[in-house]
Amino acid sequence: MIKKITSLLLVLALILSFAGCSAHFTEEGLKTVNATAMGEAYHTSVAENYKSVMKSGLYELLLDEKNCAIALKDTTGSIWYSMPTVSNSVGSVLSVDATDGSKRYYLNSQDNAVALGTASCVTHEDGLEITYNLQDKASNPAFELPITLKISLEDGVLVASVDTSKIETSHTIIGIDILPTFGAVAEPTSGDFILVPDGPGAMIDLSTAGESEYVFDTYGTDPRNTDENPHPALFGAFGLKCGSSAFAGIVTDGDAISKIKATTSTVDNVYASFSYPTNENLEVSYKFISGSAATYASLASMCREQFIRDGMFSTRVVSADKSVPLNVTVVADGSNKYENIEDMMSVLKAKGINDINLRYDNVIRNFKVSKNVGSNKELDSLRDYLSSQGFGFFVTVNFFDKSISNPEKLSSKIISFSKRVSSYNFEGYVIGDVGTTLSSSREYSRQDYAKNIFSQAISISTNKNLMVDHGNLYAVKNANIVSCLPITTSYEESESYTAIPFAQMIFRGAAEYTSPYLNSFDEDSYQKMLLRSLEFGAMPAFSLSFDEDDATYYENWSAKALEAYDLFESAMKEIRGAKMTDHKKLANGLYLSEYNNETYIYVNYTSETAYYNGLTINANSFLRVN
Repeated sequence: MIKKITSLLLVLALILSFAGCSAHFTEEGLKTVNATAMGEAYHTSVAENYKSVMKSGLYELLLDEKNCAIALKDTTGSIWYSMPTVSNSVGSVLSVDATDGSKRYYLNSQDNAVALGTASCVTHEDGLEITYNLQDKASNPAFELPITLKISLEDGVLVASVDTSKIETSHTIIGIDILPTFGAVAEPTSGDFILVPDGPGAMIDLSTAGESEYVFDTYGTDPRNTDENPHPALFGAFGLKCGSSAFAGIVTDGDAISKIKATTSTVDNVYASFSYPTNENLEVSYKFISGSAATYASLASMCREQFIRDGMFSTRVVSADKSVPLNVTVVADGSNKYENIEDMMSVLKAKGINDINLRYDNVIRNFKVSKNVGSNKELDSLRDYLSSQGFGFFVTVNFFDKSISNPEKLSSKIISFSKRVSSYNFEGYVIGDVGTTLSSSREYSRQDYAKNIFSQAISISTNKNLMVDHGNLYAVKNANIVSCLPITTSYEESESYTAIPFAQMIFRGAAEYTSPYLNSFDEDSYQKMLLRSLEFGAMPAFSLSFDEDDATYYENWSAKALEAYDLFESAMKEIRGAKMTDHKKLANGLYLSEYNNETYIYVNYTSETAYYNGLTINANSFLRVN
């Protein structure tokens, strides 16, 4: 008995000595560990239980037939497990939130299928299928739900999916979590992080993070949902780095009904969770990288490549010929009529602002050109003036000015609208409401709406320039400009939770983007947001009015607007069409953004002059190096 206890203690010591992220466990290091003997059956990964299913390039898919769990191994010996690798952690391959109408059930693959003997695995040429017949108890269960998780491996990309159309149940499924503890980190070290799509993006430093939970609604909360979550995401993507290995997780199907969730606790994990509509395929793709390239910039690049492959981005190349424009938004009401806006543009031009993109809201209402803003002759005069100066001109179209319960009707609306306004010769359109908000209806899911908005965004941009407000991914296919791309996070920043240009690194080169309106920030925040816009590679934007009583009266902001225009022109002219290839924190308050044309932008947020590698970066300023 003493020998047995001693052996178990040695096994425990071995586990703790290797405790960290699953990418750092090797088969050799875990071979002697027997989690079942330690009373941790079904919830932890033990390398000796895993057998090879298939290989693809540098990667190998592994299966634990006993626990119906998976792992991914690369040629360096690093392994990413679907469940935690330490015995005091709880994990699962799949979890479900469901109800029978009177009781709510939170079921997971390990406790409610594997432990009950109701899970099975079938291997195929391209991967495997694991069916979990989830039950609330072993005998005489009150609740049963068979659900199949398909795993495939192709060109080094791991794909996990659930086809909900094949789920047969009389119960209501509320949500499904796919691979919720894949790659979970048990004992993080310096440099380990989780990447989440909070605003521009946020990095969670796992070596300093306390216990927290983060939830992001992809494309924001559905307006029909009363449980509003003030933490929207522009796309369904996330990442995790542990040691010298990292992965990017991308929701490649079911994105409009997905949430990205991250937890820093006993283990640190990040994953995709889905609300449940019928007849939808839910899919998450994982891409892997290791070595010095395992940075959040590389993860952003992998996400970008996937979005391009999925056809979410246009093949257009951003033009670098012109100077960096000042982006001005005006709302067509009160004094903001055509003739007044022409005067405003003339004044800004006279002050030295030589390139402007004018975004004009409320000119089009309910798919009709408003008659309250001025005559057609005055509109022609404004358009001709802007054209003569080489200024951009965009009028905003809100797809759901009038509620459209059937998204398929949107197509006919856009077609008739385009014909009706063709004589106005508008240079470009702004997709307004649906660039920020995605709804559903009683008959149609958010995924239905996203697919139709995607198609109509392409339709309305035919032979036109396109601007998209905010930047929800389903609307940006042909966008020249994304207006007001976020540069701040919705969760409070801290030492362990910092904003990074995750979204900006994805968008840059495929579309230009502006900062949020710089004059919307208070005086104390203005300079910081100006510098962050530079750091994140955004064009400057202001909201202006012709009304003297308005807080955005253009004469009161013209000096600031000119200052910003000159600043961004000097900093960004040579990188207007460049991709951001890297971003680093060099020291407290000192950041570096790198571009693919060998341009470097250093930003110093501190009140002291910064010195780095022989360079001098003035306080509260920037330095561009070519």
